Amino acid sequence: MITSQNIKQTYDRFSSLYDLIFKPYLEFGRQRAIELMRPMRGARILEIGVGTGLSFEYYPSDVEVLGFDYSFGMLREAKNKAADSCHCPVKLAQMDAQNMAFPDNSFDYLMAAYVLTVVPDPDKAVREIFRVARPGAKVVIVNYLCSRNKLMNIIEDIFHPVFASIGLFTLKHDLAGLLMQHGAQNVRIEPTSFLNLHHIVSFTVPA
Repeated sequence: MITSQNIKQTYDRFSSLYDLIFKPYLEFGRQRAIELMRPMRGARILEIGVGTGLSFEYYPSDVEVLGFDYSFGMLREAKNKAADSCHCPVKLAQMDAQNMAFPDNSFDYLMAAYVLTVVPDPDKAVREIFRVARPGAKVVIVNYLCSRNKLMNIIEDIFHPVFASIGLFTLKHDLAGLLMQHGAQNVRIEPTSFLNLHHIVSFTVPA
């Protein structure tokens, strides 16, 4: 079972190698997610699980980004990018996606890229997203979705315990179902990444 402790240890340990390994494969998803978000000028955007800050270069210059991550090592890399290559103001903090330190109804735009497969309790994280989002807020999530292909289901069953035990990510969840339970509206899902293993899920919070 994936736990908060092994997540933190894994991403702290490999934070300096994250971009080298994952940027070529996951970069397009972040870029496309921000395109779908279409933030208005002056928008204050919450990025959940900011990682090493790979999304920073895609934000327009006329918005402000508040980003957080559970891993200090990942935040260290993100701070370097915020100082060197970001076009907009960025504020960073260490925080748990399952227990955000923001008041209710705080943000009009939220993004979570490759995050909900990492948290131990995706349901709790989704509840937090809806809590801190304002009515009518636009949310964009990039995430692994369980495959409908029988062969891929078998592969997921084999590798899920391995990935979860080292704190890398989990493969067993029903993200679309969770979002619908909370009343997500105008849901749009499009594939991204090699073999369409990841999808971009955009929706609005009920007004």
